[in-house]
Amino acid sequence: MKDKITKEFQEFWTRTAAKVRAYMFCACDNWDDADDMTQDCCLRALNAWGQFNGRASRQAWLFGIARRTRADWFRQKRRRNVTVHPDNMDKLQKVEAEKSNINEIEKIWNVIKDLNTEQSEVIHLRFAAGLDYAQIAHTLGIPIGTVRSRLHRGLKAVKEIAGERENGT
Repeated sequence: MKDKITKEFQEFWTRTAAKVRAYMFCACDNWDDADDMTQDCCLRALNAWGQFNGRASRQAWLFGIARRTRADWFRQKRRRNVTVHPDNMDKLQKVEAEKSNINEIEKIWNVIKDLNTEQSEVIHLRFAAGLDYAQIAHTLGIPIGTVRSRLHRGLKAVKEIAGERENGT
């Protein structure tokens, strides 16, 4: 039975690990830290695998764990007085960004960082993690309508702020 559970988890994690990693990266802008958080999330999810109750999709369940992992990681970082947002991008991020116009990507993510936490978190879960509205709602413990309104307001704010910055106002 334990081998079956381990195999099921392994298959699930293989399908979702990249999304978790992208979600973690949105919080810290550093692939090394994102990898550490992703690994911690993997261990937590494996330990809790048998506790999944089926009230939501496995992916929404996993991103609930990822969200708590991320919050715990930041609390620990603050206690150690370590900077969370380093300025340097690693080689992988540079290669990806150069493929799709580095300036535009940097502008957009910098604007998203300036949004309130509720809006930026919904944007991270939707676009970095690829969750649907129902999964985001379950992960955050909010109604789907709230997810939609936060996403709408957040994207509208991104457009407005990006336009203001481009115009120099």
